[in-house]
Amino acid sequence: MRWSVWWVAAVLAGLAVVLLGCSSDADSQPGASARITVDMEDNFFGREVTRVGVGDTVRFRNRGVVPHNAIAVDGSWSTGLALGEDLAYLTDPGDHVDVTFDEPGVYTYYCSLHATSDGLQGMVATLVVGDVEYQAAGDDAPDEPLREWTGTTRRVPDDHPTIQNAVDAAEPGDLVLVGPAPETPEHRTADGTYAYREQVDITTPYITVRGTDRNAVVIDGEHERPLGINTVAADGVAIENLTVRNATGNGIYWASLRGFRGSYLTAYNNGVYGIYSYDAADGLFEHSYASGSGDASFYIGQCDPCDAIITDVIAENSGLGYSGTNSSEVFLVNSVWRNNGAGIVPNTLDSQRLPPFGRVTIAGNLIHDNDNREAPALNSVWGPFGSGIALAGGLDTLIERNLIVNHERHGISIIPNLSRNFWMSGGHVVRDNHLEASGYSDITLSGPALSGSCFAGNEHSHTVPAGLETIAGCGPAAVAGAHAGAADPDRGGFRLPSRFELASTLSTIGLVAEAELGIKPDNDYRDTPPPPPQPQMPGGSDAEVVPAVDVFDNAGLDVEAISTPELPDDVTVARPAIATAGNVPLNLGWPSTVFGLLGWLLPFSLFAAWVALAVLDLARRQDLSPAGKAGWVAGVLVVPFAGAAGYLLAVAQLPVWLRWVTVVGGTVVLAVVFGAAAVVGGLL
Repeated sequence: MRWSVWWVAAVLAGLAVVLLGCSSDADSQPGASARITVDMEDNFFGREVTRVGVGDTVRFRNRGVVPHNAIAVDGSWSTGLALGEDLAYLTDPGDHVDVTFDEPGVYTYYCSLHATSDGLQGMVATLVVGDVEYQAAGDDAPDEPLREWTGTTRRVPDDHPTIQNAVDAAEPGDLVLVGPAPETPEHRTADGTYAYREQVDITTPYITVRGTDRNAVVIDGEHERPLGINTVAADGVAIENLTVRNATGNGIYWASLRGFRGSYLTAYNNGVYGIYSYDAADGLFEHSYASGSGDASFYIGQCDPCDAIITDVIAENSGLGYSGTNSSEVFLVNSVWRNNGAGIVPNTLDSQRLPPFGRVTIAGNLIHDNDNREAPALNSVWGPFGSGIALAGGLDTLIERNLIVNHERHGISIIPNLSRNFWMSGGHVVRDNHLEASGYSDITLSGPALSGSCFAGNEHSHTVPAGLETIAGCGPAAVAGAHAGAADPDRGGFRLPSRFELASTLSTIGLVAEAELGIKPDNDYRDTPPPPPQPQMPGGSDAEVVPAVDVFDNAGLDVEAISTPELPDDVTVARPAIATAGNVPLNLGWPSTVFGLLGWLLPFSLFAAWVALAVLDLARRQDLSPAGKAGWVAGVLVVPFAGAAGYLLAVAQLPVWLRWVTVVGGTVVLAVVFGAAAVVGGLL
């Protein structure tokens, strides 16, 4: 990092880059109020073990993006009961519930959406009330995976009236085969079609749930139920050849398990995520389609190593095509990411475990037109709007052989991210991509950034900073990405200082301000047009039944064989270049312009004034030799900001009031401007 930007890094930490959502609230601590806070994150409790006194109050605060609750395994209390509602009543994002505990004991509790009701797996935690002994239990040895079909098929609706009934009856290794919903009044939905009007909760491992017809077998959340298919702590579950729509939260979901596969799935108009895995490893999403989600069409989160693959999918008309929070060892290949707010956005946040993300491979994808202002987008995902790929605060990712066209801002953007900690990006390898029609820049390295990212062989017209492939080129043996070993840009022993660009970071803060000020588009996920019919799974009902075991090893992924995709005939390459001043965009919305000007050009205007005064004073001085004057001029110019300010305050012969007003007063005014901008933008 160049010394000239250290002060900007400090300002950025105060302003909060916050590209994908953040919070700086600290947990409440026990004290005079006798209250402690337990955060409900996505999807874990912020405290694994909480100790309180008898009579104390616990505030359960939802800091996630989907509803949660807290329920004692023994049913003695819940956040719902504390509100006078039923046991499993949900707490919405941003809300909290206070529960007072008058009875001593050890209580295991869980979230009904993201854990098993026995409190053994998923989103679970422990509350210790009073002076009682508690020792955490050790993990049991895992069961041997079941790799073969039992031969038992449980048919819906022929043998079981609902999918849930069949899933509950299934044994590990069974097939639940679902036909179209009967054309009866209880299955008729608001649009006049017929669907299963239920949420399916799966806790039995190694079963396969398969539709007989991908487009006709539909689970409809009716914009009332939070999840379509919810698999928690059940290893080896495969879901195939069906459609899930209209859940208020997630369409198809796997959590806290090992072994998952989603094949030939359609998920549309689900409020938060379409097809989603969390705290799950050894998985595959393939031949699937998702659209109309406020957060992301596809999501893999909180796993290291994930050992997961997304291939041959289409993600469109969502806030993000892909979001991967704190997920490492992931392959995103041979897929189409189009018409979202932003395309592929791996990211690091402190609201989930295992930060930062790293070792992701993004190869062979068609990524286009991800600047869709008509797509639904939660405020928390507006920061990377207009980017094909945005790496937000992570490490060691490979971006290779992708076709990336038509983006309002960036084709590829490498950016820092502020959650509760400030996460910088570094160690990425970006090579052999084809990029066109990026309004701001085809490739942008925003700062502050870590060292080690390199760029080579890309077909592009413009980078920020200019000449990235010259100043930060990759050697022929550069290494990064999933299952690639230690990242290395292969530049040899000689390393140029890291260069990155700050105006782009500050203009991105303008997008966060747009969301906080309520001036970004507010589109309802329920209004996203439904997709056309999607391809059926080969073999359909008669396809081989394979539990989701050793999924990654059996996928046979060959990254070296992946090629850059061709541009489809129906995609026209056209995005006008935007006007900039000092790399501050002038026509991408006033918040981006204002934040860029305030955070980038205004400080340098102040710096120019300091330098001018210092040089003027030196030119007038008679007490210094020419060599002495030259030395001070060098110090003023070579040590940015500090050199000029130090000379004016300590050495200059200008009037004292002028020196202090210019240096101290100017700095105070600049800080006030920054603070006001941060408050207006919702960053503080």
